[in-house]
Amino acid sequence: MAKQMSTLKKINKPLASLKLAVFVILAMGAMSAWGTIVESIYQDAKRAQETVYHSWYSYTIFALLSVNLIAVMIDRIPWKPKHVGFISAHIGIIILILGSIATRYYGIDGSMAFNMNETSRKITVGQSYLGVYSGLGATGNMRTLYEKDTQFLRNPPSQENPVKIQLGSDELVIDRFQAYGIPQFKIEASDKVTDGPALRFQMSNERVSESDWMQLGRDNFDIKNMGPAKIVMGRKGMFRYTGGNVLLLEVQQDSDVIDYKVFTASKNGQTSSGSVKAGDSLETGWMGLTFRILKFMKHAKAKWYYEYLDSSADGTVQTIGFRFAGKDYETGMNSSVRLFTDDANYILVFANRQIPLDFALRLDAFRVGRYQGTRRAMSYESDVSVVDPKGNPLKTTISMNEPLKYKGFPFYQSSFQEDEMGRPTMSILSVNRDPGRPWKYLGSLLIVFGIIHLFY
Repeated sequence: MAKQMSTLKKINKPLASLKLAVFVILAMGAMSAWGTIVESIYQDAKRAQETVYHSWYSYTIFALLSVNLIAVMIDRIPWKPKHVGFISAHIGIIILILGSIATRYYGIDGSMAFNMNETSRKITVGQSYLGVYSGLGATGNMRTLYEKDTQFLRNPPSQENPVKIQLGSDELVIDRFQAYGIPQFKIEASDKVTDGPALRFQMSNERVSESDWMQLGRDNFDIKNMGPAKIVMGRKGMFRYTGGNVLLLEVQQDSDVIDYKVFTASKNGQTSSGSVKAGDSLETGWMGLTFRILKFMKHAKAKWYYEYLDSSADGTVQTIGFRFAGKDYETGMNSSVRLFTDDANYILVFANRQIPLDFALRLDAFRVGRYQGTRRAMSYESDVSVVDPKGNPLKTTISMNEPLKYKGFPFYQSSFQEDEMGRPTMSILSVNRDPGRPWKYLGSLLIVFGIIHLFY
């Protein structure tokens, strides 16, 4: 037995060496510094997590740390009472690492967003996935052809290392990736007679000037809410006035002339009418506002594209570019693209993964408290109902400091969205489940106990 222990200690000696401990500490410091630099350069904590803190070399460093801690404890055998604090602190660090691993691979950190009176039963998490599905056939079913989690921040597809998916006799090749793209769109003329008309307008007075596009697709109307008034672009004879300040623009097939009608709320009906074309303007009679048509196209289509940045900013999304059936495509995160061949059609989805729940939350009401004299939010809270077939009905309020805890999921009030009038339109909750938390608490307690024991 003594000989075996001597052999074990001989093998264990290099793993318990001070040199290995110093190397691990320096490597951890360098990794932390590099993670901070990456986050600062790209203004993106997620990129630092994926490319640094969850990289293979990060895991190798923590594996070496664990091996070194275990080896040091073995090197102290036989243990004595004075080693209690020393062993406790080392075991605590190892348990803390194991708890972090459990959180990484089995935990959930996401969000849930819903509009007023809307019900949601899915959590959107940060992990993304790529899916390809067969189009809806005669049975109305969708078949999964390909579905896989993506780590494009860490391993981006490129022309040298593309992602290839075989779809029948055609191959889908993803060979481009951009981490920070801002979705943009433009309206351009179309040769297809099935594409509807579009116009660019300007609404202005002495204090304000706004311009935007309007386009008719398959719908009969395109409506722009300008605050105190609405601009409605529609097909001839399809609009019915129900109140408010409304400028109605009626377009006819293959005509450059647009008929208009102005409705005024204070007079409860139509106040003027006529015809306009590109370059013309008309007075609405509301707050001195003038409407001007800057451009008009009989047939137009909307084309989406992305403006790329070097770092993260508001509105940026990850984008991929791919080739299929001789055509180039581009799409961004949480978007889908329909692909067609002579004998099949497919849907490609690049999106954040959603985790379904066996219960749902319904947003019944939302309130915002604001600092006096400003529009800045001071507090906000959601009245929600838990919809659970297997549980008792529950109504509660989720505020910034009072989360809802249900079936192991804490729901925190995180943020909200509002319209141009400052009215809340959407509540956003952060949701997490951390199976490693008890282990991290235990590890921390053991470390604290060990430190106290070593000193006292």
